[in-house]
Amino acid sequence: MKYLISTAFIALGMFSALHSNAWAADSSTCEVYARNAVAANDRAARMGCGFASSNARWQSNYNSHYGWCLNASSSALVSEAAGRDNDLRPCMSLSTRCESYAEQATRQFGRSQLLNCGFTPQSNPTGRWSNDHKSHYGWCMTAKPEWLTSEANARSTALSQCFSQ
Repeated sequence: MKYLISTAFIALGMFSALHSNAWAADSSTCEVYARNAVAANDRAARMGCGFASSNARWQSNYNSHYGWCLNASSSALVSEAAGRDNDLRPCMSLSTRCESYAEQATRQFGRSQLLNCGFTPQSNPTGRWSNDHKSHYGWCMTAKPEWLTSEANARSTALSQCFSQ
């Protein structure tokens, strides 16, 4: 019985030490943590997520992430990494949708050029007819979903009308 109680206290002490704020990560753990944090911010910036470079969690300063990690608890490290993942998840989904939207928009513009429809980037509404993938993508990242459908349908209708003439 005495052995079980001692073992329980040792296990509890080890658990507390690993999960308390007194625990500090080693340099190799913090190197990986900082590299991953910077990579996540860079990815968020490339995708056009509005939160990239907006606060301590979202920045590309390797030294800031590394320094924070050296004094953080293991639970804080896990929490921050999970927080970044949770922030990125909906943006990644939106980015995938916007990538598809931009590809479709530029393909439709290409068809309009092949058919000599006369649509240009200056045609109303401005920007609907363009081969600028980045502009279509950027607009999509801030647009309501119904606007995407409306724009794609408007281009399809205009192309059908052009083709039938």
